[in-house]
Formats: sequence, C-alpha cells, structure tokens
Amino acid sequence: MKCWIKIVLIVLFLNIPKVWSQKTFDEYYNQYLEGYKTNDLLKMKTGSEGLITYFSDEFAGFYLNSYYQILKGDLNQAQASTIQAMNIQPLLQYPYYTQAYIDFLKGNTPNALKNLEWAMQLSTFQEAKDILEDIEKIEFFTKKDASVLKNQWLTYYQTKTINTNKALNLDTCVNSILTSGTKCNNLDMLFAQFSSMKKANPLFQKMLPLLKAVTYYYGGNANESIKQFEYFLEISKNDSSLLAKRSYALYFLSVIKNNSYNSRGALVTINEGLAEYAKLPFASLALADMQLHKIYVLKMLGDKNDEKLQTAFQLEQTAKNIDNHYFLAKAYNSIGSYYFMDGAQSEMAKGTEYITKAYTLAKTVNDKNLLNEVSANYAMVKVKQGLYADATKINEALVQDYLKDKKYIDAQNLYNNMAFVLYLRKDYKNASIEFEKSIALAETIKKGLNAKQKLEYMNEVAGAYTGLIMCYKETNQTEKLFDLQERTRSSYLKDLLQNNSAVANVKEAQNMLQNDELLLTYSIGKPGEIIITAISKNKAEIRYNYPIDDLIAIKKAYTDRIKKVPSTLNPYMQDFNVDYEDGKLVRYANKESNFKKEDLVTLVQWTRDILENSNKPEYQKPQADFLHFWYNLVLLPVQDLTSQYKNVIISAASELNYLPFEAFINPKNQYFVSTNNVRYIPNVSVWKMVSNRNYSSDRKSVIAFGGAQYQPSGNVKATVRTIEDYYKISDAVSKKIEQGNYNLKPELEAVGFGGAGYLEGTLKEVEFIGTLSNDAKVITGQNMTESNFKKANLSGELKQYKNLIISTHGFTGDVIPEFSGVMFSQPNGGDGKEDTFLLAPEIAKLNLNADLTILSACSTGVGKLYGGEGINGLNTSFLVAGSNSTLLSLWSVDDASTALTMQLLFKNVIQNNAKANVILNDIKRAFINGDFGDSVKAPKFWAPFLYNGR
Repeated sequence: MKCWIKIVLIVLFLNIPKVWSQKTFDEYYNQYLEGYKTNDLLKMKTGSEGLITYFSDEFAGFYLNSYYQILKGDLNQAQASTIQAMNIQPLLQYPYYTQAYIDFLKGNTPNALKNLEWAMQLSTFQEAKDILEDIEKIEFFTKKDASVLKNQWLTYYQTKTINTNKALNLDTCVNSILTSGTKCNNLDMLFAQFSSMKKANPLFQKMLPLLKAVTYYYGGNANESIKQFEYFLEISKNDSSLLAKRSYALYFLSVIKNNSYNSRGALVTINEGLAEYAKLPFASLALADMQLHKIYVLKMLGDKNDEKLQTAFQLEQTAKNIDNHYFLAKAYNSIGSYYFMDGAQSEMAKGTEYITKAYTLAKTVNDKNLLNEVSANYAMVKVKQGLYADATKINEALVQDYLKDKKYIDAQNLYNNMAFVLYLRKDYKNASIEFEKSIALAETIKKGLNAKQKLEYMNEVAGAYTGLIMCYKETNQTEKLFDLQERTRSSYLKDLLQNNSAVANVKEAQNMLQNDELLLTYSIGKPGEIIITAISKNKAEIRYNYPIDDLIAIKKAYTDRIKKVPSTLNPYMQDFNVDYEDGKLVRYANKESNFKKEDLVTLVQWTRDILENSNKPEYQKPQADFLHFWYNLVLLPVQDLTSQYKNVIISAASELNYLPFEAFINPKNQYFVSTNNVRYIPNVSVWKMVSNRNYSSDRKSVIAFGGAQYQPSGNVKATVRTIEDYYKISDAVSKKIEQGNYNLKPELEAVGFGGAGYLEGTLKEVEFIGTLSNDAKVITGQNMTESNFKKANLSGELKQYKNLIISTHGFTGDVIPEFSGVMFSQPNGGDGKEDTFLLAPEIAKLNLNADLTILSACSTGVGKLYGGEGINGLNTSFLVAGSNSTLLSLWSVDDASTALTMQLLFKNVIQNNAKANVILNDIKRAFINGDFGDSVKAPKFWAPFLYNGR
C-alpha cells in the first residue's frame, strides 16, 4: 500500500490555513500502514479517519479509508470515500484502484477492468507488486478470487504498457498549476498524449480547460481565464468525478466577480459552487472556505443578513466536522457580528457572547489575519460596554498593522470604527480626523476602479462619509460639509460624463444661483436625522433637524401596525423606548435606538403608496399626516429661508429621492409648491457641467414618440420566483452588456416583461405636440420602434432637437437596475435585432443635444438607490446621453392628468420659449387650485413629475 504523494486542493487560491491537528500527516499515515501490515482494521480506520478530519483536502485519507472499508466489507462507504478522493484529484491513479476493487466486488467486472486500465495510465509504480499485494489482501478479507484483476495488472507490466515517466510528468505539471499557479509549458502536449491513448480516460479532455483557466489567471489574463472556466463548466456537467473541480471553478469565478464589485453575480456563482459540492459525501476545508466567501459576498450586498447568518451556522457545522479552529472562529465572528450589529436589540447579548468566543478561539490559532479580523469586532463590543479606551487601544494597534501590510480596505474600515467610537464619546474634532483618514483611504482605493466599480464600492463605504458629515455638522464646518455632500451623490454620474473637473465648492454653488434662488442640499445622518446645507447667493449655513419624538410617534401610529402587536401590549407600546420585535416587547436604552433605517425606509414606502392612491377617501387622513410630517422634518428647519426665496433647488439624499418635496404640507395646510417653485439637481458639480454645455441655437423644437402598439398584455409569464432567480438574471444581463449585447429579450421575458395595454392618451399627447411647431416631428404607431429610434440616433437626427418626448409605458428596476426604461412598439414577428425595450444602458449611449427630455410614462424617476450616490436610473442615463434636464415620474401616472400636464407644458415651452421648470410649477398650482376640476386636485395627479437638471 503506497500513498506518499500529498495533493492539497487549490491551496494558493483558497488560502486555506494550516490544519490544527495535534498529529502530523505522517503520524496518521504511519498508524494506517501499521494496521495495513498487521491486518489491524481498527488502526486502519483510526489513521484514515484522522487524515480525513485534519487533512480533508488531500486525497490520501479518503483513498485509504475506501480501501479499509473494502476490507471491512462496507462497499457503500468505500464508494463514498472513493468519490471524494477522485474529486480531490481525478488525475491520480489511486482512486481508480479502489473504484476497480468496488466494481469487482459488486460483480461488475467490465467496469472494474476499465478503472484498472485508467489507473494503469496514471501509474508511477515501477513494479507490479504493490497493487498485487493490495488485491491479495482483499482476497484474504473478502474470501473472493480476484485473479482477473491480478492477471490484468501483471499483463500491463509484462507488455511494458505502463509509462511511469509520462505519468510523473503529468503529476508534476498538474500539481504545479493547482498548488502554485505555475505555468506548465508542455501542458497541451502531455494531455494530447494521454487523450490519444487507447481506452483513454475522458477526464483528460475535461480537465484541460480547467488547468488552462488557472494558468491564464495567474498569468494575468483574466478574460481568457473566465472563458476557460466557463468552458470547463459546460463540458463537465453531470460528471460525478468532477464535482469538487466544478465547485472550484465556480468559486474562482465568484471571487473574480466579487473583486469587480459584482456581488450579485458573485452570490449566484458561489451558490452554484456550493450546490455542486453538496453532492459530495464529506465536508472539507474547501467547503468551509466557500462558505466563508459567501459570507463576505453577502456582507458586500448588505441586504441579506438572514442568509448571512444561516451561512455562518453552516460554516460552524463544517468547521466542527473537520475540527478546524480557524474556520470555527470565523463562523463565531460572523454569527456574533449579525446578532450584535444586524439583529434585534434583544440579541445583542448573544452577539457579544459569540464575538467573545471567536476572540478567545482566535488567540489560540497562529494566524494574525484571523485575530485582527475578530479583534475589530471585539473592539466594538468594548464600545457597547462603554470601555472606549480599550476599544481605541485595540483599533489603533490593528490599523497600524493593516497599514504596514498595505491592507488599505481593512485599514479604512478600522479608521471608520475608531471614528465612530470618538463620535459616540462626542469628541467630534478627533472623530473628524479619523473619518478623514478613512475617507482618504477610500478615495485612494477608488482611483483604481472603473465607474461602475466605484458606484458599488461607495455603496459599501458610504457610512464613513455620513459619519464625517455628522461631525462637520456638530462642528459647524459648512464648506467642508458641503464638499462632502457633493462627493457623496452623483459621483458615478460625474464619472460617466467623463468630466475631470474638481468637485464644486460653496463659492461655485453661489455663483450658479440667481438672487431669488435657494439651494438645499440634504444628508441623512442617523436614521431620521436631517442635515441641510442651505446656500443662497450671499450666504451658506447648516440647518439641522432630528425630531426623535415625531419620528417614533408616526412610526407607532402607522408603520408599527404591520407588526400586529397584541392589544394587551398596547399600553406598553405608548412608551417611546419600547418596541415590538420578533414577537416580544423590547426596551431600548434610549429613544434614538427605537428608530432605525428600516423604519425610515418604511415611512417613505408608505408615503409613496398613499400619494399614488391619494384620491381615495380612506387615504385622506394618512396623506395629510404623512405630508405634514415630511414638511416638518425636511422643510420646517429652513422655513425662514424658503419664505425669502421663492425658487428652491433641492439636491436630495438617500430615500428622500423618492419623495416630491412640492407635495409636503406646511403648518398653514399649504402644499410647498403653493408658495415656492421647486426643482431638483443631482448635485452642483453635475449641474455646473450640464449648464456649461453649449448646444446650437438653431436646433428644431421637438421630436416626440407616442402611440406605440404592443403585443397583448400578459403574453409573457415570468419564470423567476425568488430573489436568487433575479440575481441570476442580473448576472446574465451584466455579462451581456459587458459584451456589447443589448438584446435582453430572454432576460426581460424571464421577469415578465412582454406585451402591454394600449395607451390612447399617448397618441393624442404627441399628436397635439405636433401641432405646436412647424419643425416638430412626431413618430407614432408601428413606426415607433426601437430600431427606428436607434436609427434616428445613429444618423444624428436626435441631436437636431431641443426637446425629446417619449410617451409610452415606463418601468424602473431596483433588483435589476439595468431594467429601467421605456417600451416601444412591438410588431408581429419582432423588431429585428431589438427587444422593443429601450433600457437605461442603451439610453446612456445615445447622442442627444436636448435641453429637456420628458418621459411621459409611469415610475421613470425612481431606480436603484446606492449609498454615496443616490438613485441610479433613467435620469442618470439621459443626462449622460446629452440631455441637460429631465422630467420623470415617481409613480404610476394617471393617463388623463398626464396628457393635460404635457399639453400645457409643451404649449408654453415650444410656442412661448418658457422655462419648463417654471411652467411645471405653475401647472401644479393650477391643479391644486381646482382649475381643472376638483377630481384632480390630489397630489396623485400633479405631484409625480419632477424636473431634474439645468
């Protein structure tokens, strides 16, 4: 029994730590050999199981255990061990021996001889005696004559069929790639030799692209690496011998995606890898590392905490199965982090317990990185315990260690933690210093990223910028606060506009303003904490509001209803320190802890639902309550200023982007738009950029598209069911777009995008626009196709117009951000290469010279909200395409009131050359005043359209 070649699976890539067994590999192996020589099955069992537990990613323990199980007579368990051994290293001879023995004992002699043949092709034994001895021992224990195997094995040596040098060259080549990423120069030649052998093992052809993929990756050719991994995955489907290698390839692809800030795609891919590995019978270090990677991916996603906890528990079980303290500490740290930072208030003690266990365990493991990672959470435990000095000491030591090792992402996070410790102590000056260090590192990291990666990265580190904004508010540093506000919104849009100009400062903002204009730039600090930089032509100041009692009161009055609090607990719920979570009452140490980000998100969602249905009688009181609440929260702090400046420009933040400020109701029961003109900008930097565009004055007035004809509504049924399904679609969409393929018909249909109901009002709308000017152009019906629209763009026709209007069905995507756009006509038989949906990524590639783009459609002004950016949707795409401003909607619009709004707007803009934002405010006031009848006075009819831009 020979087994002296130790193969460690993907050690370089997975960074699997050392094992924590008290015995070495050789000690377990020698114990097994002693049992083998003396026919002591117990020693063979103990030795092989020790290798399986503590060296779970090496084939030896499983191969030896399979042979032991064969001698014992348990062929099912022997088969399981052989499967694991073969998956770890399918191009070594050993698992083919045990598979041959199992097949023979099960009566399948042809299969036994086939596997013996494959073992021979890989054999490095100079003599036949070692395998003959194994077979003879099987005969002794099982009392079965295995002469057919012995005779066949002897024949190989007698005919000199075995080429040990070639097999050793193969071992060296494969191992150099898998264990160190080292290129094997004769890889193709070697595999050609083995593949051309008579009765060749088909795994040679299947494994070649995998090995090439690894070689390409470590050679710096990531794109070719991805192609080879994907090719390997395609040709290895349903091959039970390659489950581990398939999971390896999928893990690798997931890491590549996650490093590129494609966390959704990374999650889809690692789940596929884990699903492949789940078909294997044994846990391993590789499995633990895949589970840990999934936790990191979920952490980047930020919105799947329950799944992160579930995966951490799975990692805990795997770590226990392989008795690995490293991964056990990682699991405890992840579980503790969830309970401590993401879970309910009542679970904080549980979080402290797990983090403390992780810290205690990490100190016993000789791994600096592990101890540092756990110590960062342990420091936060100290903060919660009020031991600020201890926390600061731990963090300061950690950050210096990270900086020395050039681990800037970890250092950035630690500076952030240190800053929040100081902020909690109300040491705002020193907190600012630490936040500034954190942000300086974040800005350094961003320099190496493309625009889309910056967007995702900013979403991850936005908390540091928010913390510094809060500090600048406390220290009344207006100019610094405004500078940071500019950096934390629309920087992705600025990158797409390919403008290298510096971020706008307060003075530049003032230069942009007219004497009667007021700029309000919002930030949200703690949940519900409103921080405003108010800038007029001659003054800039910070305004602030954090009405915690009002926040909790409206939460209790409305959003707590969905918790179905038992009536017997209602008296307790009157206490603002008390809430109902997970079926029980929770008392917070302070009121501030009783209003969380999810509460603010819920308030925004409820407000939008109410506004969209505000013409219904049962919504009247909730609407009034919510609109008064929002005015008091975001406009009351600047009411003295808005009374001086009629024209208000708003740069919103976070969830505030989803709300129409003009609909908020002041203490005199007036809508804000009744007293002030309102318009929106992404930020001053972008406003300045689009304002500096110089388009020709001789452009034509308007080009309008409307009256599209669609396939029947409901002709497509969605096939996606879970968020995981959506992530798969999102990953597929990202890949297509990267390849320049914008026909997303299969993906659109998978989520239910198909036909739609005809909108008669859109035809009337654009036909009316056509009567307003001699140079107006209107495209309707079957001529309004996506292909015709793109032809007009390619020919330069779209550039010839000051105004672009598209009147049709609109849609926005949150889960799949690329699925924001408008529908065009859907001819029978399709529209050539187009999918009939003009999507945000396609819009961004248009070439417009428009002063204004109007999408007379539903919900075109919303989209995916990114921390540190704002909404990334159709507004971004049209500004990038060359439009200086947009008019988009916040919810599903009413057909008749929309048509009326557009007719009035364009009549004034086209015929009277009026400013669209001014006219829009006048139209809204006319609705409110009842000029168009009492039935359309509610915000549902006039509030959804927001003017954004120049």
